[in-house]
Amino acid sequence: MSTNVSKERREKLIEKVGAIKTYIASAPQDENTAALLTYLAEIEKDITNKKYGLVFEEHREAVDELLETHIPVLTEQKELFLGGGGKMNFLIEGDNLAALKLLEKTHKGKIDIIYIDPPYNTGNKDFMYDDTFIDLNDTFRHSKWVSFMEKRLIIARDLLSDDGVIFISIDDNEQAPLKMLCDSIYGESNFITCFHWEKTQHFGRQKINFYSDCEYVICYAKQLFNTKTKELLVERVNSELTDAPLFNASNREKNLVFPIGSVKFNIPDGEYVNTESLDYVLLSSVTVKDSKNVNELKLKFKSRWAQETVDEEYKKGTTFWVKSKKFAIRTIYHDGKSSNIAPKSLIFTNQKNPMVAVSRFNEKVGVNENASAELNKILDDSLFTYPKPTSLIDYLVSLYYDFDRCEFPKDITVLDFFAGSGTTGHAVMKLNAEDGGDRNFILCTNNENNICRDVTYERLKRVIARDNFSASLKYFKVDYIPISDKLYYEYADELLHHIRELVELENGMDFTGNKEIAILLTEEELDAFVASMSENTPCKTVYLGHDVLTSEAQEQAFKKHNITVNVIPDYYYKDLEG
Repeated sequence: MSTNVSKERREKLIEKVGAIKTYIASAPQDENTAALLTYLAEIEKDITNKKYGLVFEEHREAVDELLETHIPVLTEQKELFLGGGGKMNFLIEGDNLAALKLLEKTHKGKIDIIYIDPPYNTGNKDFMYDDTFIDLNDTFRHSKWVSFMEKRLIIARDLLSDDGVIFISIDDNEQAPLKMLCDSIYGESNFITCFHWEKTQHFGRQKINFYSDCEYVICYAKQLFNTKTKELLVERVNSELTDAPLFNASNREKNLVFPIGSVKFNIPDGEYVNTESLDYVLLSSVTVKDSKNVNELKLKFKSRWAQETVDEEYKKGTTFWVKSKKFAIRTIYHDGKSSNIAPKSLIFTNQKNPMVAVSRFNEKVGVNENASAELNKILDDSLFTYPKPTSLIDYLVSLYYDFDRCEFPKDITVLDFFAGSGTTGHAVMKLNAEDGGDRNFILCTNNENNICRDVTYERLKRVIARDNFSASLKYFKVDYIPISDKLYYEYADELLHHIRELVELENGMDFTGNKEIAILLTEEELDAFVASMSENTPCKTVYLGHDVLTSEAQEQAFKKHNITVNVIPDYYYKDLEG
């Protein structure tokens, strides 16, 4: 049995501190003894603090100081609105910590996918901390980066839905600290994989005669073992092969290995309607031609399969839906003791790439050279450094599967709060155009060197026009209202001037001309609205100014028409009341 020497030392120190506390407590008490007891309590806390994990010197940013005395608000840059139909998307200019705090008010638990490409902290002017580039000589280089990321990733976790996932691009400089940081925030059990991405096809000079051609995409789930979770696979299964094996997640039972694509699993041509067998449910009709499904197949297994079960069912004449160029099936087995959930099966499809997700990306997800060429064609030889290819983001978004709906959802919300050149927004619109999806995106970036206005926005604007994307975009800017010397009611009226933007952001819409939502800031507006209500009133939600009082009759009218009433700005800024 091993001995934890460090633990023994800590316990002895605690004993000594306890003895000192006992001695001080027995002495005559005054302000000095009280102060000593407080100091000793702090020492005890330091001794018993976490002893495994990421340790770093915590740093504060200028924006932290600003947020202590100011409230972030959004102001729309109306002249930059793009009305291209489709879902409403949002571009937020400003410090992304302030933007994330605003998104906490509108999108807590609502984001399906987060993709971010934060600064890699290479020491080569890629990471600016409080208006100063961090170089290799900064002795707190890594601590500043971790402090910077921690605050943002904590909020990002709160924004994810229970079924949500986050993808984070990174390289060797901070990959190890980022993994440990994410373990502490998202939990080790929610780690999915660390994808390896071959970032370039060109070699250059690197120290010690090595050249790194690889970066990483770290992936975590909000709740991997939630019964409603969407899961990603990291085992290679090529649906083009005729003998590709599928293994259970634990590989503990060899008899759970069964082949796909062999002769006995071929599917006869024809149309197959909803059916049930012993262990699976076909959820929609499927047309098969040349032993491959023409339309999307939706299937759900009901319990665990073993090879002998497969063989027995085949002898009975059961048709097995196991393989085509568009899909492959892999059974997932969770540890019942730790997750307390039944085994599941997953249909995993990437229609562009017949491979089930692998932890090493192949060439189909693109490289840096593709990204630079792609951006230069849009922005006329843009000088933006190190963009990501849309094919990479496209691939990551396409990995998202909904167990409840047994499909790859096309109506999800994607957030990128290190938006850079706008690759994520471009990729989402491109994917929607390709598969008829209805996804929307929220991008956040600062405006250093006018990047938000001249690069991010301009790119989105041009590709919408060039490729005729069905997408609309609102451009919001983060502003700040001072609150340190005011009481809540003194600045509540000022907040009302910025509520429309939050309403639009939360509901993903343009308020102008929208009849489903009303903002009523005076009693006159309230009276007129109630008077205009009829049996066919389309309004579903009303936002009332904080000093607008409803009568009993008006409250009954709202209830009769199933209209939800939210008091503003309290609805968004309740934490500031009192």
